[in-house]
Amino acid sequence: MTELLTDGAALTALAAAITAAPWTGLDTEFVRERTYYARLCLIQVATPDTITLVDPLPLDIAPLGRALAGPGIKVLHAGRQDLELLLQETGALPAPLFDTQMAAALVGYDEQIGYANLVAQLLKVDLAKDATRTNWAARPLSDRQLAYAQDDVRHLEALRAALLAELERLGRSAWLVEDCAALNDPGLYRFSPEQLVRRYRQGANLSVPAQALFQALLLWREDAARKANLPRAWVVADAVLWDLAARPPKGHADLAQRRGLDDRQIRRLGDHLLSVVQKAPDRPLHPWPAARLDPDEERLYQALAALIDARAQALGIQGGVIGSRRTLKEVAQGAAPGNLARGWRAEVLGTEGERLLAEIAERHADAA
Repeated sequence: MTELLTDGAALTALAAAITAAPWTGLDTEFVRERTYYARLCLIQVATPDTITLVDPLPLDIAPLGRALAGPGIKVLHAGRQDLELLLQETGALPAPLFDTQMAAALVGYDEQIGYANLVAQLLKVDLAKDATRTNWAARPLSDRQLAYAQDDVRHLEALRAALLAELERLGRSAWLVEDCAALNDPGLYRFSPEQLVRRYRQGANLSVPAQALFQALLLWREDAARKANLPRAWVVADAVLWDLAARPPKGHADLAQRRGLDDRQIRRLGDHLLSVVQKAPDRPLHPWPAARLDPDEERLYQALAALIDARAQALGIQGGVIGSRRTLKEVAQGAAPGNLARGWRAEVLGTEGERLLAEIAERHADAA
C-alpha cells in the first residue's frame, strides 16, 4: 500500500536524496476552483531509487524547495504551473529543467501533447486516466488515486532519455536548454498589469475613457480577489465590470439595476466600485492594442506567419513552437518581439525574420 510522506524527518531525508540524485522527476497536484491562489495538495517525486508522494498540507516544504534547486536535472511535463506553485510555496524554482512537453514539440510532436499521450506514443505504455478529476485536497486519498499520482512521474526519466537522444540527433539540445532556462526566470510568475490587461482584449472595443475605467476595475478586482483569496469571478464577474465601464454607475441605486450584482455584493462592494469609477483616469495606463490589425500590420503579420510556417515545415515542427499566432499579432501591433529576436528562433528565422521585425519596429517608432 502506498503511503503519503507526512513526516518532517522523512522530508529531510528525501531532500538529501534529491540533492544527490542525477535526475529527479517532478509533478504536483493542486486545486484552485474556490481560491485565487492554487492550493498545493500533493508533490510527486521520482529519483533513480524510488517514487515518493509528499503531502504538503501538514509540512513545511521549504527544504524540498532548496533541494530541487540543486545540481541534478529536474524532469517535468508541461511544468510551468508546477514551477509557479513551487515558487509560491517554497520561494525557490527547481533547476536545471528538462520539460518533456517542450522537448517533444522540438522534435515534431504536437506542441501541447499530454503526458499520457506522449508515454503511449513514445514508450508504448497505456496509463490509467480515471483519476483526472480527483479532489486532491481530500484525505484520505485512495490507493487508485495514489497509483495514478505515481504514474505521473514514473516514466519521466524514460521520456527524457528518449527525447534527449532525438534532440541530439537533430542538433536541437541547445534549443531545449534555452527554452527551459526561460522557465527559471522568477519574473515570469510575477503579477503583471500589462499581461492582465492583454487577457481582456475586448477592452479595445470601448471608448478611451471606458477603457481607462475597465482597466481600473480589472486591477481593483485583481487586488480584491488576491486579498480575499477568491476566484476573480466570485468577486465580480467579467460581464459586470464591462457593463460598469461602458455605462458608469452614478450611485448605489444605479448599481442595483445592473444584472450580475446582487444585494449582498452591492452592500459589500458598492462603495469600492463607485470609488473606482470616480477616481479612474481619463486614459488607460496600459493601452489595449486595437481589436483589428490595420492594413500594414496585417501585411507584416501575414509575412511573419508565412515565414514561420515555412521554417517550421522544414524543421518538421509546428509553427506555434516558434511563435504562436497571438504572439505574432501582438508583435505586428508593436509588442516587443521577445524570443523571436534572440536565441534559436532568431537563428531559424534568419535575415528575413530580422528584416520583418526591424520593419515592424520602424513602423511603430514612426507612429509614436
